[in-house]
Amino acid sequence: MMIHNLLFLLLCTLFSHALAAPTPGYPGRIVYEVNDGLDSTPSPRALERRAGLVPHVGDANISIAPSGAYPRVTALADGSLLASYTAFSGSTKTLTVVRSTDGGSTFSAWGAIASGTGDLDNTFLLQLPNGHVVAAFRNHDLGADGSPTYYRITACVSADGGKTWAFLSQVAERAATATNNGLWEPFMRLSSSGAIQVYYASENSGADQDILMKTSTDNGATWPTTTTTVAGGTTTGRDGMPGCATFNDGAAKLMCVFETTEGHSDGTFSVKSVVSPDDGQTWGTRSQVFVPSGSGNNAGAPQIVATPDGNLVVSFMTDEDTSAHNWPNSGVAFKIVTGTPVATGNWGHKTTVTGPQSDWPGLFTKSDGSVFGCVGASAGLICKDITFTAS
Repeated sequence: MMIHNLLFLLLCTLFSHALAAPTPGYPGRIVYEVNDGLDSTPSPRALERRAGLVPHVGDANISIAPSGAYPRVTALADGSLLASYTAFSGSTKTLTVVRSTDGGSTFSAWGAIASGTGDLDNTFLLQLPNGHVVAAFRNHDLGADGSPTYYRITACVSADGGKTWAFLSQVAERAATATNNGLWEPFMRLSSSGAIQVYYASENSGADQDILMKTSTDNGATWPTTTTTVAGGTTTGRDGMPGCATFNDGAAKLMCVFETTEGHSDGTFSVKSVVSPDDGQTWGTRSQVFVPSGSGNNAGAPQIVATPDGNLVVSFMTDEDTSAHNWPNSGVAFKIVTGTPVATGNWGHKTTVTGPQSDWPGLFTKSDGSVFGCVGASAGLICKDITFTAS
């Protein structure tokens, strides 16, 4: 393990200047389901438009970068915004940071977290109470044939607002086995006590994957060997792409959404949620958030945010508007649903943010109550400003 950490320390070097922007060229009916908590197989029902907010998507494309993948945005205490994404140059991937000082109207080059020819992706940024910014991301070694040989969720830290970065720790790591056992898609939040919680997908096999959570009480320097199972411990299916948000339905709770193949014999994905009443320590039964219309279609890569008035917004990518069945490579749109703060889900007002092709969207709640929906699209890595009116 020490050798792996020392090797990555060279990768996660301090950058004294911001990297230049990457080269241009980035490449009906709706059904919801109810889960009564007794049976993991939900039953469909027609959408009822009873969610709390009606979305309105702005026309402008706010550019993060002309190319790249997996855009995510976070706010700093100084009022600036940081956006992270993966830039590609040949076989080299660079986890790149851009910065906005005008509330997200424009972004400019700022820094780079790490660079290498392995499998680097899925960056998520979080500012700590001490002002430091932590980045968590997948960081896998690849063999000569391109297959993973070692899996990691790695953390790096910046003490200057995301401009320069240093290696911090390995959140989770293990050698690859013949049975799929990858680590994917970290999401971070601060617990009520100020500890860092990292949620991530952990493969058990090609057909089964769980959402796990680890907690660090020393600003990410160390992580326990024990994990909390958020979703998937009692079900079979590929649970992945976790995202979490707090809400209040009379008591403070935490909802995490995720994609899953559970209940789909054809291996397609839908979006489900689980709720914790105790800040992530224990988790309840699964509820359905979104099932795509049609046959053989998918909905996945969800994220969730809360608006200042307490409502919830869930994003996802879906190929429900096409019969091409080339998930997730073509025919995929970026959509959202909204809901009132109800633990079992109360979702409606499905709205398309960007049409095909839309890849790996993320959400960010702005201080003015609007939401940024950021995605890889034909126009590059862009964000859409989403405002809401009461239903």
